Amino acid sequence: MGFFSKLLNQSQPAACVLPETHAVVRQIVGVLGYDVVATADYGSRLAPAVNFAVEYFDKQIAQIPGPLDISAAHYMHHPLVHALFPARQEISHGIGRSVDVKQPLAFLAGADQPEVFALLGVRRQKPSGSSSSPVFSDHTLRCLAATESGARQGLRTAALTRLVTAYGEHLDKLRKHEKLPRASWNIENRADLGMAETDKDAVVLAKEELRPQKMLRGLVSWLQRPDDVLQVIAEAPTGTPNDAAAQIEAMPELKILDRRRWLVCYVRFPTAEGVAAMHNEHGQHRYIRV
Repeated sequence: MGFFSKLLNQSQPAACVLPETHAVVRQIVGVLGYDVVATADYGSRLAPAVNFAVEYFDKQIAQIPGPLDISAAHYMHHPLVHALFPARQEISHGIGRSVDVKQPLAFLAGADQPEVFALLGVRRQKPSGSSSSPVFSDHTLRCLAATESGARQGLRTAALTRLVTAYGEHLDKLRKHEKLPRASWNIENRADLGMAETDKDAVVLAKEELRPQKMLRGLVSWLQRPDDVLQVIAEAPTGTPNDAAAQIEAMPELKILDRRRWLVCYVRFPTAEGVAAMHNEHGQHRYIRV
């Protein structure tokens, strides 16, 4: 029975077998190896853990507001758009200078999609001079899609991918050194595990620790701590929909691997404007590292 078939036969398979999760599932196979996939209970243990992580990410991402229409034609008519972008051309700069825009935008344009949805991240700067108005910079887009739900799924997939990648890097650390002090490495990557006094000078051996059952147990543990890779820190807006200042104060912060403080929302814009923005920029250097 194949990997997907085993997951489909679990009592809670839903999140594991969503099409947008398949790439992450294949990544899990690569990280764990086929010896782990061949174990009899890997599906029953892995499916609930993947579901837990997916549900957590979905709840977090649902707190991100939007989509906000940032088309140039609406720049002067939407107070929040006007507050986020100090000048109309900053919309074009944000699209055209973002690393993660070019390839998906080309695909969406080729598929004749009329508009694009994406995650927008901005960084808040201290006001200059006597102005008390907030100033935003480094407008950056990622997770482009043809629909709002697709853009939100894109962030979830990026977070899941990062979580599994981090676990693979954790295992590779032990593989590389073959042995490490028990005090500095455990397969669950937890600092709060109790340790007997006699174990403090012990070592962890790769040949013993990286066995199929232990690697599966470790990944399940990592998937049960998805907040290690993504958190959305949000407050409920206190003003009206037209109160730009209140909406800005309520913009959530995205806590991810990227240590810069990103305030985020979802946006939409015409595909044609995105293509024009890419043609007007000669290099992409802005990114949000999930």
